[in-house]
Amino acid sequence: MKSQIESMLKNIDGLPSFPGIVQKVLSMVSDPDANFQELANEISRDPGLTAAIIRLSNSAYYSPSREIRSVHEAIVTLGLRTVKDIVLVTTSRGILKQSLDGYKLDAAELWDHSLLVAGLSARVAEKTKVGVGPDVAFTAGLMHDVGKVVLASFFRKIYRKIDMEMKEDPSLRFTELEKKHMGYSHSEVGAHLLKIWNFPRELIEAALYNYDPEKAKINPALTAIVHVANMITLSAGVGVDAGG
Repeated sequence: MKSQIESMLKNIDGLPSFPGIVQKVLSMVSDPDANFQELANEISRDPGLTAAIIRLSNSAYYSPSREIRSVHEAIVTLGLRTVKDIVLVTTSRGILKQSLDGYKLDAAELWDHSLLVAGLSARVAEKTKVGVGPDVAFTAGLMHDVGKVVLASFFRKIYRKIDMEMKEDPSLRFTELEKKHMGYSHSEVGAHLLKIWNFPRELIEAALYNYDPEKAKINPALTAIVHVANMITLSAGVGVDAGG
């Protein structure tokens, strides 16, 4: 299975790429000895990202006590993990906010769904106190469906077949039909994509097993949190795709 996915991803032109700055930020945030100024300098190399962080940091959502004028001030005022979330949201928006014809989702629906799952995951982690950091849960929730971007963008004809089979037999599971026609599901592709982007293993696992949380081994609580947040979001009708 792994070799099949690797082969498929290698042969796709225009495969989504995650900015290297995000990988560095994730790594630095996980380091208990992280230096605020060093991180600020790293982020400041990207003018677009710097502008987005300062703009969002000064928004009503965060309501800072004073105007934030630099990345370093944002980190000191809002905290390292909040800035990490802003970095992730800013950089992932371009990847997740696009029309997914295969899943019958318009350009905003996957993004809205992912953002809501991220927020709910963070909230559940905070309230349940099961040893999962809200910021980690936020990241896992945000990226849980990233595999859909790859499969829906490059395998539209196959999804038409899947759609027909789903109509004939609604009891069929969407991810199983993906595996039947392509050899892998969007969850497996998403997990492998996160591996390519050097995301931590627990986040890769959450993407892989968010539909089957009982299979998680590295951080079962994190995967379960994303699963619950995803189910709540779908129940609310946000981001319901061809797979239900």
